[in-house]
Amino acid sequence: MSIIFPMITFPYASRVLGLINYGKYTFSVSIVNYISYIAAAGILRYAIRECARVRDDRNKFNTLINEIFTINVITTIIAYIILAFLILLWKRLAPYTFIILTISLSVLFTTLGTDWINAANEDYLFITIRYICCQSIAIMALFVLVRSQDDVVWYALVSVLGILLANIANFVHIRRSLNIYPKLIFNVSIKRHLKPVLYLFASAIATFIYINSDITMLGIFQTDSIVGLYGVSTKFYTMIKQLINAAFVVVIPKISRSIVHDKEKASDKLSDILNITLLITIPAACGLFMVRKSLILLFSGSEYIQAESSLAILSISLIPALLANFFINIVLIPLGEEKNVMIATVTSAVINILLNFILIPIFAENGAAFTTLVAELTMMSMGIYFCKNVYFKEIKKSLLISLLSSFLIFVTCFIVNHLIDNFLTSLFLCVIFSIVVYGSLIFVSYKDDMQRLFKKG
Repeated sequence: MSIIFPMITFPYASRVLGLINYGKYTFSVSIVNYISYIAAAGILRYAIRECARVRDDRNKFNTLINEIFTINVITTIIAYIILAFLILLWKRLAPYTFIILTISLSVLFTTLGTDWINAANEDYLFITIRYICCQSIAIMALFVLVRSQDDVVWYALVSVLGILLANIANFVHIRRSLNIYPKLIFNVSIKRHLKPVLYLFASAIATFIYINSDITMLGIFQTDSIVGLYGVSTKFYTMIKQLINAAFVVVIPKISRSIVHDKEKASDKLSDILNITLLITIPAACGLFMVRKSLILLFSGSEYIQAESSLAILSISLIPALLANFFINIVLIPLGEEKNVMIATVTSAVINILLNFILIPIFAENGAAFTTLVAELTMMSMGIYFCKNVYFKEIKKSLLISLLSSFLIFVTCFIVNHLIDNFLTSLFLCVIFSIVVYGSLIFVSYKDDMQRLFKKG
């Protein structure tokens, strides 16, 4: 659903708002994202890990929730103070003030919603139903409220409406169904969380900077039109990342509990996840690369066709980005390696910012995409290095199959794109043929495993 909903809202919004107003919205989102990361302070990953470890002990669980909630409220207040200073002192933000304030509502409601409690409890049925219902309401509001280029503030509200409604639902569900009442407490026990949270906070800020600074600096050095182009590229890139990362979030509680109770079982799970990551990531990146032009024409129109080149670079970035996410979020954080996570992310962020200052003024959105690729490669390399003492089972088979399927997808789409002129037809055929090629190769290569899985089910 995280793919389907943006596929409905994104093309409609980008066409109705136009390139310049969509660029204004994208730039405003980049500003709010800074304070959202300050408010979150790396708490999500830490909270899921720690709560999953003690959730069988109700007293410890409730105490931990109150302590983490208190820290989150404090960081949210700090975030809003920073946003207020930015708006008041940075005149560049004056035309974007109403859009920024509207989008920033998501920060407040995310803190009050405490969705990390649901994730720690592995309450994914509620999370799924809530997401679908709230986003469906937001989509209906989009078509009612956003009708012209002047409705950019309404679009800002609609874009966060799903988050607002979801966190209101969380607020009720956690209290009525789980009988959990997060409250503020101020005592010395909070101090024990500060060091790991600060490490994760620094890494979260660094990660966000190397992801988000591209758009911010494009807004400073380039025009709203260029920001709009890059916003289209990052939309496709982000959708696929979110889809795969959603699966990563699901396994963090299981890995965290296994590391405490059964390290050998945890190692087996990590190896399985790495193999699946390889099987999905490389073909997904190849597929996005090959159909990027058709996707832009379909969802945004010919006005955005210049975004094709930056999307090509970001497609390649998917591979190191998702592998980095595995080593950082699935391996190092459950192992308690917050310090190494911080070192990797800060290093990547510094490299990204330095390259942004050099490349964005010259190469605009393509320079921004390239700096993202370099930052993701740096993050992945450092993640692999810090995981050098972690044992993973054989990955050669999954890597070979992933590369072979990517090659076949590349050849298939290349032939289709050169034989078919109509972009809709070529996109449809590329997707269908790629699914057949990839699915057939997976079935042949993992036939015995799939049979055991179905028998087990």
